[in-house]
Amino acid sequence: MQSAGVRGLTGCPTQVRFRTRHAPDLRDIQLEIHGRFHSDCLPPPNPPCPTCGVAMGHSVPAPYCLDAASLPRHVDIFRLADASTRIIANERLVEAVRRLELDGVVFKELEAC
Repeated sequence: MQSAGVRGLTGCPTQVRFRTRHAPDLRDIQLEIHGRFHSDCLPPPNPPCPTCGVAMGHSVPAPYCLDAASLPRHVDIFRLADASTRIIANERLVEAVRRLELDGVVFKELEAC
């Protein structure tokens, strides 16, 4: 992927041990955290808990759009700051995946507001 020009992929050695002499060289991918939901797609904030006073955040809105001003320009893939389980990729990464004929990933187009 890096040789295809994709920016933002950092591979780290895994902590996996194999019982074979010819173990594969596996890497974990570390992705930076950037980007936020656009405020127009967020529900009203949850009220604080009457017992402890902690206000829980919101769940992932459906559908959602991203705040264009919060999106990075220096990486092609990142985790979303408001929902770190969401991985966001730009068109440059999607084109590299298609050009390299990689499989096992599904892309869904999002709007930036």
